[in-house]
Amino acid sequence: MKKNILYLLLTISLTWQGLSAQSVASGSRLNMTVKKKAVPAESLRFAGLPAGLSYKPLSLQNPKALNIFYRSFLFSNTAAADNTSSSDSEIVAKNIDKRAASVESAIKSEEQLYASDKITVSNIYPNPASEYAEIDYNMSSEIRDAKLIFYNVLGSKMDEYALTKNNRKLRVDTTVMPTGLYFYQLSLEGKKVATKKMLVRHQQ
Repeated sequence: MKKNILYLLLTISLTWQGLSAQSVASGSRLNMTVKKKAVPAESLRFAGLPAGLSYKPLSLQNPKALNIFYRSFLFSNTAAADNTSSSDSEIVAKNIDKRAASVESAIKSEEQLYASDKITVSNIYPNPASEYAEIDYNMSSEIRDAKLIFYNVLGSKMDEYALTKNNRKLRVDTTVMPTGLYFYQLSLEGKKVATKKMLVRHQQ
């Protein structure tokens, strides 16, 4: 009987110790959620803030001031807001001018079959052609031999035309060409320098 009471007391004390070990001041140890402490706004600081800039909390009610702050923070620009906005508009204008110039040069290069300091040859037009096709060219006296050669889609030579220094335009009669795809090639001093496609489509 005494042994039974002793075992019972021992079991109760061990159970009590186990229960108290599982509990903490903030609740049970089985609760794995971590409570985050709110950080006061005054303790927030930016690391690596450039010298001369101080952190000031900004409200979203003044977006211009917010933009000026972050622009100066990101680009380390300590100039006044007016100078920053004017320089930004100048940069945007320069970028637009550069883009327009690059687009214009790309369009010009697409309009030309070949261009160098000695000769400039345009693409053939109209393309597709029906009755005739023309090219514009300008060549210096240094070039002795310049030809425009036409091939069919199988690579067989159809015709060739010499570019002379006295003329600035070459007209090709396409009425003798059946409807289909052709290639025209510029040859300078016996060297093939450029090749493009031409479509002949006759009106029915």
